[in-house]
Formats: sequence, C-alpha cells, structure tokens
Amino acid sequence: MIYRSKITIILITFLCALPLHAWKVFPLVSYSSTSGVLIGGVVSNNMIPPFEPFGLGAMAYMYTDGSIFAEPKLLFPAGRGLVTLSAGYRVRKKVKFFGWGNEGDNELFAEYNAEIQDFSGSYNFTPMSGLVISGGLLCRHSTVYNRSGEQLWSQSPTGEYGSIWTAGPFVKGNWSIPVLINGYVSAGYDIQRGSDISYSSAECALAVFAPVSSSTTPAFRMKVERHIGTASTPFSFLPSLGGSSGLRGYSDARFGGNWALLGNLELRQKIFSVSIDENNAMDFSLVLFGDAGQVADHLDECRWNRFHLDGGAGMRISLPGGGSLRVDFAKSPEGLGIQMGLGELF
Repeated sequence: MIYRSKITIILITFLCALPLHAWKVFPLVSYSSTSGVLIGGVVSNNMIPPFEPFGLGAMAYMYTDGSIFAEPKLLFPAGRGLVTLSAGYRVRKKVKFFGWGNEGDNELFAEYNAEIQDFSGSYNFTPMSGLVISGGLLCRHSTVYNRSGEQLWSQSPTGEYGSIWTAGPFVKGNWSIPVLINGYVSAGYDIQRGSDISYSSAECALAVFAPVSSSTTPAFRMKVERHIGTASTPFSFLPSLGGSSGLRGYSDARFGGNWALLGNLELRQKIFSVSIDENNAMDFSLVLFGDAGQVADHLDECRWNRFHLDGGAGMRISLPGGGSLRVDFAKSPEGLGIQMGLGELF
C-alpha cells in the first residue's frame, strides 16, 4: 500500500481539551512515515464571534526530521467589521516534486527543502445581509534548497528558487445564498510583486448544503482556480492540486497547472456529542466523500476524461471555543491518502 499524504499514520490526533479559564489547549501528536513524530498543539482564547475584546489563536508543531509549522492569529472588532492579523513560519523537509502537468508517474519524483514565511493583515465586513467582503495585504518569503532529482527539475515552469520577498493586496467575497439553495458563492483575487517578478491568482467556488435532518447533511462544492505569471512565481507558491488542496487521495501538489478544476461531494453525519462543561461540548461526526480534479495550462485543454478521482471516509471533531479537527482517509488509483487539518474542507 502506498501512502499519499504528508501525515500518513495518525497515532493520536486529539488528546484533551483543557479549559484554562478563557483559554483552550488542544495537544496534537501524530506520525509520518517520511517526517517522523509530530508534536504540537492548538491554543485559542475567545475564538468565537464577536471576538470581543479580541480573539487569539495559534497552531504550532514540529516533526522529528526538523519540519516546523507555526501560525499565531489575532482577531478584534473594528467599526462594523473585523481585523485579522496573522503570521506564519514553515520549514518543509523532503518535499516531493512530481513534475508539471496533469499526468506524470507518482513513483517518480524529486525532493527539496523549503523555508516559508508570510505576514498578513485583513479587514472583514458585511455590506449587506449574507455578503462578507475581506481585503488586505499579504507579504511572502520563500527559499528552496537541497534539491535532488535533476531530471524532473527541467519540467519546472519557474526558475525562482532563491530567497525572494513579495507583497501585494488581496480581496475575497463570500455570499451566503439561503434562497433557493442553502450554500454560498465565493470569489477571490490576489497579486504579488517583488524585485523583477509579478504573479497573481483568481478563484471562484460554489458550495451547496442540503440538510435532510438535524444530523445529516449532503454537501457539494465546485471550484475553479487560475494562476497568472507562472514563470516568475517563486517555486513554493506555484499552483498545484493534491491532497492538502482538496484532492484527498493524492500526494500534496501532485499535479501542477495554470488552471485547476475541483469538485467535492460529502455526506456529513453527526454521531454523538460529549459535554466538556456546562458551556462547551464536542460533536463527533462521520463523513463519506468523493473528489474529482484536474489541472491544465490552458482552459481548452480540460476534458471530462482528464479528471482524477478518489473517495473515502473521515471524522470531524468540533473543538470547544470554535473550529473543528478534520481527519480524512481517501483511496485513489495511486494509493491511500490521509489528510488532517483544522476546519471543514469547504
């Protein structure tokens, strides 16, 4: 059996929820066959709307191979909206590069290490009922090093591997549409500029939720992404499709292209709840799902027979103080993918 995700064997993903007055602590422990043991956790304080006077959250973990992730986030209301400030730091070791395009051999790959930092500030507001607009500034930095497997690097559409800083604005809108269907339409655009480089990306999505009872909800999402300026995009931020981006039965960044089409279908079933205290409870749910996705350099290259498919089951655990823990197991023609993250996929 071939495992196709960053986290491949989960020993313990949720140990306890410790209410320390307004603080919540969620330890995380897992194991990856490529990165070793993961030790980390999530800390949150008042991460429930309206976030008054502020909400603070942070997720951090480290693998025994030296891979690191840390992301603190601060939220506070201002005027009729919400300000969000965040910073991220990541060191990735032995990351796989499968080449460029919608095909390729999943057993033929190059490896590299990367260091990534990002800083962002945004303002979210609701100009009308159901519509949320967010906009702000994103600053990014990346360095790619220790590249191996020279044969595949010739397929890379960019030569930007060194230490590069870029910055630029972004905007995103999300419109909830309870009339006719229960779901949302979202769209976003961002642009990054640096020394002699410029690239941008746009995306739009439609999600539909059709609850048949208080505990059972079928859900569907379609998503289209477009990347512009691939040749001058730092390698770490190239457009890709894979396990962490919604094609859950495949490796992260398994396919690369300027256009990405993705569809996700889920059946969400709440199983039971566990009371933590008189104000907090944890909901446990099961999810059955299927994914379909493809990439292309030009939109007219997309075909029905080019979609990559997977299917599987997962678990959701709602966290006291807001948010949820997601674990998905997906089977594809390339093996078993296991994905773990915070929040629903859509």
